[in-house]
Amino acid sequence: MSILVKAPAKVNLSLDITGRRDDGYHLVRMVMQTVDLCDIVEVDLCGEGISLSCSRTDLPVDEGNLAYRAARLYLDHVGVDKTKNGVSIHIQKRIPIAAGLAGGSADAAAVLVALNSLYGQVKPDALSNLAAKLGADIPFCLQGGTSLAQDIGTTLSPLPSPPDCFLVLCKPDVGVSTQEAYRRFDDLVQVSHPDVDGMIDALADGNIDFVVSSVNNVFEQVICIPELDHIRSVMNNCGAMVSCMSGSGPTIFGIFRKEAEAKICWDHLAQIYNDVFVTRPIAYGCKIIENH
Repeated sequence: MSILVKAPAKVNLSLDITGRRDDGYHLVRMVMQTVDLCDIVEVDLCGEGISLSCSRTDLPVDEGNLAYRAARLYLDHVGVDKTKNGVSIHIQKRIPIAAGLAGGSADAAAVLVALNSLYGQVKPDALSNLAAKLGADIPFCLQGGTSLAQDIGTTLSPLPSPPDCFLVLCKPDVGVSTQEAYRRFDDLVQVSHPDVDGMIDALADGNIDFVVSSVNNVFEQVICIPELDHIRSVMNNCGAMVSCMSGSGPTIFGIFRKEAEAKICWDHLAQIYNDVFVTRPIAYGCKIIENH
């Protein structure tokens, strides 16, 4: 039996850090949104063990990959003997890696969705708790849509979807360490906190002008991306209502009213950067698209 799962990327419409727990984990308050840029994850039952392959040769295909660890965690949780009942996983990557778009988390969530379809032994709340053991973004990737994420990012409250709009995502060819981003935040003497409540109110109101006025990311105060100003300039010149970094970066997204403007922006940026996409917000997370 083979299952195909669509694994959407996410952006942070608003991201704030509100504190730090005694165990070192940072407390966050952020509005997260899935978009229709997706990886496709295929999961098959096989004879024994866990095997993983990927369209990107620069990604690990062992325990260094969240998708592999998700399969192992699920099978151990439901008591499957992996020497007799294994799984084969293939990831068709489209979401850029190390981009602040939760691509790895989405793939892990997709594996959990596929295995739970095959074995059907874990209820939704328990599956979310299982996902949280792997990573803070994975419960959201299961659920998708629009959510307020709190605590370490695993406490989710659904929010209204944003008004119809288009997003251009552009990932410059630079790397950002999430651990280093948090360390730099801890060193800040004075922090300007995003208006997360304003974003929540704007989504409830359904006014795109209010939504874009509340887009913000606290990491922009500590992460320096050389291409940021240029990407923003292109987006703004093409009609973006706002532009912002997603997660700890380096991907920048711009929000557009019209698809034509977004496509013009894509055309300009794609001449310089490899990873540029026109996307739309979607109201779901990982989703089975084929089961045979």
